[in-house]
Amino acid sequence: MSSLLAVVRPQIMSKSQEVSASERFFAQMYAARAVPLGVVTAVAPFVTASDITTVRMVLVAAMAVQAVDASIGIRRREVAMIVGPSIAAIVHGTMAWYA
Repeated sequence: MSSLLAVVRPQIMSKSQEVSASERFFAQMYAARAVPLGVVTAVAPFVTASDITTVRMVLVAAMAVQAVDASIGIRRREVAMIVGPSIAAIVHGTMAWYA
């Protein structure tokens, strides 16, 4: 969801007053990875429920992405960029463990 918001309003993530072409580009690149991965992560447990290995792999990949996003938030000292991805990483990791 945040990736779609960043495409529409890149200043949400960059905190810039004036949005440059580079900021728009990087917001689009972020969304290009985040949206498909988010959709696959949300749908895979229901579509491939009989193939638990696939579900676990998708959840672990999503957990890794969220962990990296949280680490970026830590470096930027942005609480929202730490809390949201951390919660998502915990949920994805827990679901992968118990799947």
